[in-house]
Amino acid sequence: MPNFIIIEQSQYQRMPWKNGLGETLEIQRHDDESGLRFRISQASVVEDGMFSDFSGLHRTLVLLSGEGMTLEHTDTNTDTHNRHTHVLNNVLDIARFSGGDKTHATLKNGKIEDLNIMVRESDTQAKVKACAAPCSLLLSDSDTLFSGFYACEEAVLDIHGADAVTIKAHGMVIFSQNAKATLILGRGVLIGITALD
Repeated sequence: MPNFIIIEQSQYQRMPWKNGLGETLEIQRHDDESGLRFRISQASVVEDGMFSDFSGLHRTLVLLSGEGMTLEHTDTNTDTHNRHTHVLNNVLDIARFSGGDKTHATLKNGKIEDLNIMVRESDTQAKVKACAAPCSLLLSDSDTLFSGFYACEEAVLDIHGADAVTIKAHGMVIFSQNAKATLILGRGVLIGITALD
């Protein structure tokens, strides 16, 4: 049988933002001798403002609730200071960007919640996919450092070789070995974190 655990939102660790303007619910993190390798967290954004500087990390941000926001990025690692924009209008819209970018968030109409997946750019990558039932999920393989499914609303997973499980809204199923599952109810985010080749 696949080996998995379910973590509910009440078990997440509350942490202050690096810039002091809010707080994050830390779901998972992994540190090694070189520092932070990856972190998965959930946060509320309640006002327009700059994101914290996470140079050396790649960020994937998924809109979980609210009416959306616009992210404006300025690349500080080049002489030209290239700019690009992500507009997140709908739940499960995804933005991918460097943690070292100067990023400013402008809310569309009040508070939003988002899921953040940060990985070390030098040796780690995140594969993040929005999922809506019904769909099949390949949750992990032998090279995976982390494999999980975050439910943005109550969801039911039929895990191959095990019973179907219900995940409460904002809960996460974490898989520790090769697994396949079918999402039969709800929506969420499939996260796989692997070493770069």
